[in-house]
Amino acid sequence: MKTNATEARHRAERSPEGQSMNGPKNSRAMRRTRRRNGLIAVALALLISAGGGEMWATQYAQNRIADSVRRGMGLDSDPQVHVNGLPVSLQLARKKITEADIDAAQVPATVNGRVLIIQDLAVHLRGVRQEQSGRERADEAEVTATIAYEDLSAFYGVAVDRGHGDDRLKVTTRVPLLGQVSASTRVGIAGPRAIGVDDVRLSENVPPAARTLLESSLERTAPLDNLPEGLAIRSVTVTDNGIVALLSGSDVDLQPRTA
Repeated sequence: MKTNATEARHRAERSPEGQSMNGPKNSRAMRRTRRRNGLIAVALALLISAGGGEMWATQYAQNRIADSVRRGMGLDSDPQVHVNGLPVSLQLARKKITEADIDAAQVPATVNGRVLIIQDLAVHLRGVRQEQSGRERADEAEVTATIAYEDLSAFYGVAVDRGHGDDRLKVTTRVPLLGQVSASTRVGIAGPRAIGVDDVRLSENVPPAARTLLESSLERTAPLDNLPEGLAIRSVTVTDNGIVALLSGSDVDLQPRTA
């Protein structure tokens, strides 16, 4: 009986079934598993490398545009820049950024004479490219500039607030012997890159001298010279937070003409 059991065990070890458990076939399966795991590791490494490269490209493009805008407009710090569209690395290779959004605060709109401050500046660019001089230029640009009433008051030297309607302001000043005098005035486009007020309306009992004093304070226009060259004002609207100017243009140089 013992001899028969021993021979049966030996036959099982020499059979194909025995080899499948302990022989070359099991080794081939292990090699396939190792090869598959190796391919997965390489693929993951390539994905991580590509993702890191894309992150670098995006950060580089955003920093480049932000630095150009900061230097050109004389900002204290870099504006926020977001480059749209993927892959950014391919856009850089083609030397043109498809789209970019810029957000900046406390932007000086004029650099000569009395300075007007833009509280919030939102810029949408299409087709941004860097010239050999290092300056950034965009095929098209759309800009929203919000100017607070307190900054308009500082610019004109009279108190400015929202009036009745989408284009009316209320202006108030103090006149000797008369005290506080208020008027309604219209704000609008005074030039391709300037905002101004006109149509000053006062009550009939206001002396001519007070009218002249108030009108002379509002004679100056507010040029937006410190914005990218190539823009023009399309509309001016009165809101609760201030006046909002919409500008647009093509072949826009991100460096202002005043720089």
